Formats: sequence, structure tokens, C-alpha cells
Amino acid sequence: MSLITELELKKQIQENKMSNCYLFYGSEDYLKQFYTNKICQKFVAAGSETFSLRKYDGKDNTLDEVLEGAESMPFMSEYCVVVARDFALDALDEDNKNKLTEFLQNLPDTSITIFWMDSVEVSLKNAKWKWVVDSFNKYATTINFAKPDMRELKRIITAYVKRQGCVIGEKSVKYLVELVGDNLNTLFNETEKLCNFVGQGNEITCEHIDAAAVRSLEARVFDLSKLVLNHNPQAALELLHTLMLQKAEPIDVFGVILMSFVDIYRAKTALSGGESITYPANFFDYKNKMFRLENSSRYARNLSTEQLRECFDCFSESDRALKSTAQSGELILERLIVQLSLIIAR
Repeated sequence: MSLITELELKKQIQENKMSNCYLFYGSEDYLKQFYTNKICQKFVAAGSETFSLRKYDGKDNTLDEVLEGAESMPFMSEYCVVVARDFALDALDEDNKNKLTEFLQNLPDTSITIFWMDSVEVSLKNAKWKWVVDSFNKYATTINFAKPDMRELKRIITAYVKRQGCVIGEKSVKYLVELVGDNLNTLFNETEKLCNFVGQGNEITCEHIDAAAVRSLEARVFDLSKLVLNHNPQAALELLHTLMLQKAEPIDVFGVILMSFVDIYRAKTALSGGESITYPANFFDYKNKMFRLENSSRYARNLSTEQLRECFDCFSESDRALKSTAQSGELILERLIVQLSLIIAR
């Protein structure tokens, strides 16, 4: 038993060579749910769900109920499939830790139990979670469903569009990810909408994406940052007002504006050291977001280090105000936009 990849899990399902227990975790929610459903559909015969499919939720059920369910005998199916969603296994007391360990050491061969961490985050930096994952690695099977990289996203989206009877180029896929993010649920929803928008047999272009796709909050705030950096504070303030009317959280907007300037600072540091604009990706997480560094290159060349330091002083002041005063968040962000614009205009 061990940590396996998505491809290895797919092969296990195809060949009916299943582990009797899985831990599904990671940042890609769509894949965790997709494979949970796929196992249920394949190994629970239609009509036998009442007897051979048992679902539990960490909010409503106990670990004892899950372990008891896993001991159930299947009826009209090869396996009894048990789905345990969002159980905080890192918070188990000593008694329940012992029960889980004993269960993993003596897995019933008549059931497939899936501990599906849907909204519960698993961090291997946390010693308690590390114990959980290590235990599953030793006695069962774990899969860390990480977000696909850009290359894999292009393959997935291109194939999905083809199944819908449409066409999409590599440039358009990359642009779609820039605008809506790399969450597969969101990407599939937006891609389906785009296929309906252009009609069967037609190609999805960047123009179609601009016209029909819903931009993520991050993309819209990056647009706001670009307006500031391109000396258009009035348009930036108008966009901020729109975001506030749409109930965007000021602290979230602040965080994305800050990150756009962090990207510029990192790019400038790389260029000053004689490195390429993408050099910071060796040290920071820019998976599926390399375009942020690429888009920062012009601003990194035009702004001085002193200007960027002054900008970060403004960010520090705004951060304290957002977290420690009763001032309007929108007012604090308006002041920040004006301050940044004055520094950049020099």
C-alpha cells in the first residue's frame, strides 16, 4: 500500500484491482469528487445502493459508524462501498486513533472505504495530519489530487471541447485559465457555456471568452491593478466601486492588488540579478500562473526599486487599517489606489 497517482487509480478501476481503503485529499476538488463517484458507480450495482452503498459525513456521523459500515457485507454487488466525507482525522482522540489504526491493519476485503477530504484541508506540515497520511500509506492507499499543470489543463479542456463538437486552440485555453482560474469545476462550467455560445462545429476564440466567460475575482482585481499601473486611477476607482457593489470582500481585493505588486518586485529582482523574468517560479508557487510574471515584466522595468518600496509602505499602512479600524474597507482601498497612483506617476 502506498501513495499512488491519478493515472494509477484510473488503472486500478479499469482492471478491477482496488485497494480496500483510500484517502482522497488535495487541492483539486473536482477530481476527488469525480473518482469517488466513479468508484461508487462501477462497484455498486444499480438497484443495490440501499444495501451496498453507505455514505457518512464528518458533521453528522462518528468514526465508529464509518468503521461499522465498512464491515457490512455487499448485496448484489462485489463490494460494499463506504464514503466518509470530511472526517477531521487529525483531531481524533487516542481511543479513535487506535480504532482507525486497527481498522487499517485489518481491512475487510468485502468493502471499499473512501475517506474523501472534500472541504477539509490536509497539510503534511501538520504533525497530526502527517500521522494520518503515513498510516494510510502504510496500510491503505492515498492519493493527493493536486491541481493539474497548464499542460494537463490544455489537454483536458481541449478534449472536453472536442466532445462537445467544438474546437479550441492552445492560446485560447491559456487565456481561459487566466480569466476564470484553474479550478476544474469552474473551467468545465465556463467551457460548456462557451460551447453553447459558439455552437457545434465552431472554434472558441479569445474574443468569445471575453464575451461570454465570467472572470474570476482575481482576474478582475488584476485588471484593477493594471489600470493603476497604466496611470488610469479613475478607471481603477470605478472598477473598485463595481466590485464592492458585487459584495467582494475588501481584504480579498487588497490581497490580490498586493500580489500583483509582489509579482513585479520579484520580476524586478530577477532582472536586476541578470536572470530571466520567470526565475522567481523556481522558488515561489506560480503553477498555472506563469503569465503573472510575464505580464509583470514591463512594469518591473519601468518602476524603480525605491518606488516599489514606497508602494509596499502604503500596503502595510492599508493592511493595518483594514484589520484594526472601523473605517470603511472601500474607503481604505480608494486611498490606497490614489497613493499607489501618485507614486507610480513620478
